Amino acid sequence: MKVFASILFIFLGCFAVSQELSNKELKKFKAAEAILQENVVQFKNDSIPFEERVEIIHDFIPRFVAILKEKNSFQFPFDRLASLVKVYAPDNSFRIFTWQLKEPLGTHRYYGAIQLNSKELKMLPLFDHSDTMNVHPQEILSHDNWYGAIYYKCLQHEIADKSYYTLLGYDEADFVSNRKILEILSFDENEQAVFGAPLISVTDSFGITQIKNRMFLEYNQKASVKLNFDEEMNQMIFDHLVAPSEAEEGAWFTYIPDGTYEGLEWVNNTWTWIEKMFHYSIDKPDSPPMPNPILDNRD
Repeated sequence: MKVFASILFIFLGCFAVSQELSNKELKKFKAAEAILQENVVQFKNDSIPFEERVEIIHDFIPRFVAILKEKNSFQFPFDRLASLVKVYAPDNSFRIFTWQLKEPLGTHRYYGAIQLNSKELKMLPLFDHSDTMNVHPQEILSHDNWYGAIYYKCLQHEIADKSYYTLLGYDEADFVSNRKILEILSFDENEQAVFGAPLISVTDSFGITQIKNRMFLEYNQKASVKLNFDEEMNQMIFDHLVAPSEAEEGAWFTYIPDGTYEGLEWVNNTWTWIEKMFHYSIDKPDSPPMPNPILDNRD
């Protein structure tokens, strides 16, 4: 079970300060970052036996937690920890670090932490239990019952004075399929993370429209699939996926893009499905934007 992040078992407190870091603080954080980077290089090295990489990542987690406990740590980017993907909330109220550990059979364990930029800065560890969940789960989840993914984009919307954050994520599910995920994150009155909200209206390949708490795009491991937000269009854009044959309908691990694009637009406090995004008109430019890769050179 993907719960090896259990070392992150406590909430951490420090003060969030908007001031620039002092030279002393910069020196301290840079020194810690250099040590942490050695751990990251090792646990990402597939030539090292898996059991040793598990031990390395368990050594890394408390070290990373310790430096994030330090005053003003929210102001330091930790950019040298390149294998940890980091996204900030648009309102700068938190940032999320996510990373993965490759397993021998091609699956991945996911790890993560939400660092809140509050008066008493808190840390919410993310415990990946996705391997115990149903396929494409729709339950409301929490930081200690999380569907693990690498998050690469965060958007924000306000509904009745409450902030909802849309997270775009990537899950290298197994050796036959990958998944792109649109997740909704909010926080309750106790600043606890709530994953999932009925804010996504989508229509599937069978023409059935449903309100979902999160959206999954599952596809063949060899395919390249886009799920990105276009700032100019102010819309979500993603590949339309199809089964290679009628016999494979519903077998999501076989699905591939057919060259057309669907979309989502924020309308009346809901991500609302758009059947076709581009029509490739002859008399005007109508080409879909090409996003940058999420992990290394992969989409």
